[in-house]
Amino acid sequence: MTKPTPHLKPHLTDGPPPVSWLLAEGNYTHVYFHKGGYYLSAITLCKLCQRYPYLIRLSKQMAVDPGLISGWHRTETKQLVVKLAGCGSPQEVVVPRRRIRQVKQTLRQLQV
Repeated sequence: MTKPTPHLKPHLTDGPPPVSWLLAEGNYTHVYFHKGGYYLSAITLCKLCQRYPYLIRLSKQMAVDPGLISGWHRTETKQLVVKLAGCGSPQEVVVPRRRIRQVKQTLRQLQV
């Protein structure tokens, strides 16, 4: 059982997802919400990904809501690049080599 925090309510499966993306910084995590605003949490990214299982873990430092992923492609050097829209300005995230297989499989299941 996880401890409740004032700004991080558990995700209800029938409601809209509250968290849009997570960005880790050491043992702290910046939690960005769909409604705007963010919260700095002392909970690690791993624990927050368990609390919000709909998030896709792209790297050691980042997890995103699949609704923010606008596309993905492979570069000439066989890196996987995920395009995000809705995280402020559009950005591209390079997926680490060890996570490519897992992220590609998840993206194919979601048909992104």
